[in-house]
This record gives sequence, C-alpha cells and structure tokens, in this order.
Amino acid sequence: MRQTFSSGGPFEDMYGYSRAVRVGNHVSVSGTCARDDAVVPDAYAQALDALHTIGRTLAEAGAQLGDVVRTVAFVTDIRDMEKIAAAHREVFQDIRPAATIVEVSRLADPKYLVEFQADAVIEQP
Repeated sequence: MRQTFSSGGPFEDMYGYSRAVRVGNHVSVSGTCARDDAVVPDAYAQALDALHTIGRTLAEAGAQLGDVVRTVAFVTDIRDMEKIAAAHREVFQDIRPAATIVEVSRLADPKYLVEFQADAVIEQP
C-alpha cells in the first residue's frame, strides 16, 4: 500500500511531489529545508530545523528518527560542512545512518543554505 504525506508547501503542487511517501515499511522524505519562519543566515540553525521537520514528517508516516537509514545533505557552501555536521550529529549521533553531503550551486530559494533528504525503514514487530 502506498501512502503520501503533504506539508502543504507551495513546491509540492508546483512540481507534483509529496513531502513523504510510505510503501510498506519504507518511508522516503523529500528534500527538506528550514521552515520559512526559521530561516536565518546560519547553516547549523537551518540544518537543525530541517532535521526536526523530517522527524515530524516521519512521525506522521508512522516512523521515527531511529528508523532513518540514510540521509543526504545538499549544501550551498561546503565550508558550512562542520556546522551542518554538528546539527546532523546532534540528531543522529546514536542512530548513525548512512550519510552523504554534496555541495550544489543553489537551492530552490537563495535564502536556504542546506536541504536534507531521508530514508527510513520501520522495523516490523
């Protein structure tokens, strides 16, 4: 069974995608940036807010941060890697998912410094 989850964000309708998709025990969360009211010019703060949004999205889909098996971070300035890594470590220190960080020339809005994707596998009882 396929379930989709929406955040109501403007890009979802524009591009025709879902914030998250759950198929069986697998949940994929789309690229997630800091919430507009949380965007400040600080990569750590943006990363932490985006990861907390991913946590809320996973909960809506019946998963939790402990189920995350992979994250991907897209950053606009790789020199922010230490700040972004600190936020990732704060959230995933004990979970330790596979992770990738990639520098990109820009994100959907220039105010965003980092965007995360996540994949989770919910353990079956």
